[in-house]
Amino acid sequence: MSDENPLLARLFLGAPFIVRGFLKLGGGDARRCRRCAAWGLLPDATALACRVGFCELAGGVMVVPGYPARTAGALLGLWCLVTAYIGHKGDTNQMLAHTCMAGGLFTLASIGAGTLALFGGHPEGVFALLP
Repeated sequence: MSDENPLLARLFLGAPFIVRGFLKLGGGDARRCRRCAAWGLLPDATALACRVGFCELAGGVMVVPGYPARTAGALLGLWCLVTAYIGHKGDTNQMLAHTCMAGGLFTLASIGAGTLALFGGHPEGVFALLP
């Protein structure tokens, strides 16, 4: 496997999370969270959108530079599965897209960030505490 492949995969996997995170933090996606507010999960759709946006933005920012790629890949993979089966239950296309994204993130978690990553894929010192 060439050194560029994991970098390209991290860019394709992390970019949607960064973009959607910024959109949700800006309040543009609050209208999409009204359905969740109707379920009684959170009374304020904007607060839910901001929390979700922060998680997505933080996850994407961890995946793209490749640190901590294994941890972020596993957590975002679980995130995608939960959002697929809870948030997009009636929409088959979105459910399949989230499930496929979870597969890519779990693959990232299993193979790691590669050599073209922050710290060369092998952090030292305090940074080595995260897998």
